[in-house]
Amino acid sequence: MISDLNVLSIKMKRFTFVGFLLFAIITGFLCLTGGCTTGSGAETPPTRTYIAPVTSEPDPLDGTRWELAAFESEAKTPSIPEQPRLFITFDRGELRLRGGCNAVSGHYRIENNRITITFVKATLVDCSDSMPGINEIEDAFSNAMLTFETYTIEGEQLRIRYADGELLFRRATK
Repeated sequence: MISDLNVLSIKMKRFTFVGFLLFAIITGFLCLTGGCTTGSGAETPPTRTYIAPVTSEPDPLDGTRWELAAFESEAKTPSIPEQPRLFITFDRGELRLRGGCNAVSGHYRIENNRITITFVKATLVDCSDSMPGINEIEDAFSNAMLTFETYTIEGEQLRIRYADGELLFRRATK
């Protein structure tokens, strides 16, 4: 009986060794055919996730550009600097605020005079020394974007109501 256990033990060790050997061969083959890294050398870049805007039909804002004329808020109303002039552009589901220090952008959707922002990003450069007041207006605009509610176009003016007030824009040429 003891000899049977010894034989079984030897067979188990041989089976484990053969299994490990097969694993090593298969892993090596996969590395050669599919590529693998060991941490030294070039790493595979991370997969990027892109968020595509959801467009709505019809979109009367698509392809338009507006200059910020007034920023009304129930809380602290930021003043709009004379220079640089700030512009908002609507293009195929994306909106961008440009002209100041930072770029503020997001995705928007229009439905029954409601405007919904689905994504917001902004650069964070401090330009308070070179452009006094610009960071405050850009920050206020970024925060307001998150709570956009309704919009109306009246001739050459665009009004956007948000949770804390209203933004007024004048139509600008591209």
